[in-house]
Amino acid sequence: MFTAYYNTHTMRTLIIRPGAIGDTLLTLPVLHYLRTQLGATPITFIGNMAALPLLHALGMIEAYENYEDLRWSKLFLAPQRQRDPRFLASLHDFTLAIGWLHDSEGTVQQNLLAAGIQQIKIAPGRPAPGKQIHIVDYLAQSLDTIAGQAIPTPLPWQPPADYAWQAEETTCAARTMIIHPGSGGKDKCWPIAAFAEVITQLWQRQIPVLLLSGPADQEQLRLLHTMLAPPPDGLLQSLESRPLLTIANVMRSARGYLGNDSGLTHLAALLGLPTTVLFGPSDPLVWHPVGPRVKILQASALNEITPEHVLQQILGR
Repeated sequence: MFTAYYNTHTMRTLIIRPGAIGDTLLTLPVLHYLRTQLGATPITFIGNMAALPLLHALGMIEAYENYEDLRWSKLFLAPQRQRDPRFLASLHDFTLAIGWLHDSEGTVQQNLLAAGIQQIKIAPGRPAPGKQIHIVDYLAQSLDTIAGQAIPTPLPWQPPADYAWQAEETTCAARTMIIHPGSGGKDKCWPIAAFAEVITQLWQRQIPVLLLSGPADQEQLRLLHTMLAPPPDGLLQSLESRPLLTIANVMRSARGYLGNDSGLTHLAALLGLPTTVLFGPSDPLVWHPVGPRVKILQASALNEITPEHVLQQILGR
């Protein structure tokens, strides 16, 4: 947990956004709009702890806490239950609360009102099934009552200079290609043999590869290594289960990025890195990464996307 403490007269904004890393990262354009256009007061973000230190480093929030902390479960206690006065008092300095979460009974809203928060906006965390609107546009449109008018979409996004991809730092030919073969869902993953073929082809062109992986990717990574020949000297590196801040710094000077629909793919795109993303069952109209250099390859079955086609895309930038 990282909590900044303010003078009790300082007005603050509370944002509650549970979900995966990608869900958190895709709030960045909205956070930027709140800060630059609506003059939002200091923001405390309650969400996925894996992503929140990065949001803080990017200057988008002042404080953050883990949504999985048991104290936040008190938001879901029915009004007829005895409320915890200390918990309500901890929310007293917030004048605006935004919750992108499920609250069909209005319980969270009633508890926030009981804490004395003057302005509250609660909306589901994603569009209704079948509604084809990009998630960032959806989040922005859910705040129309706060803004007093419709928020223009698509929202502009420019990564802060300290973390933006450095296009001119070195020649692209000398840079590493970052590949993340995993994802939060196996049905979102391109066949591991296809990743192995792309990596082999990159090595034949003397292009170094950096493999990224998280705790959920270990099986994918093990299979990948069984399919690869021993790498040429200096052409393979790995980063396993590293903080997003570490990964963001590495991405600044990479040649490009290849991955499935995952949180790390959203990170690469948001930082401006040339990003090739492979979509299968998830809808890119709703979930495509946000960034200036994104290429989307989609097929109803991911095995229909060939390594040759992917290689053309990542080498053709």
